[in-house]
Amino acid sequence: MVRGVTTQRTSRALAREAAGLCLTAFGVLGVLVALGTLHWAAASTAAAGGLVITGLTLAPKPDAPRYAHILRWTVCTIGYGGATACAFVVSAPIGWIYVALAVIAAGLRLATRESEGA
Repeated sequence: MVRGVTTQRTSRALAREAAGLCLTAFGVLGVLVALGTLHWAAASTAAAGGLVITGLTLAPKPDAPRYAHILRWTVCTIGYGGATACAFVVSAPIGWIYVALAVIAAGLRLATRESEGA
């Protein structure tokens, strides 16, 4: 007997996914706590890096509402700003490297973007 294809997930699959998400969250928390015991700037930098990575990898679709795109870039900006601030706490030259990298990224974005007027 062949059953029809359904898009519903079984309770076992949902439980497995929930367990995986919980383990991931506790693992991330463990890493941040361990880094925090070494130095608060290390934990803050890791958390800020996580925000940047999350913002870059979870891109909304092009037809998504405007606020979704604004939220994405806000998360990335807050994360990068936090990482830059922590870099200045650790070492001023490393902080200036973060600033220079942001300037490079902005320059590349402007140089490679097609002009809207042409």
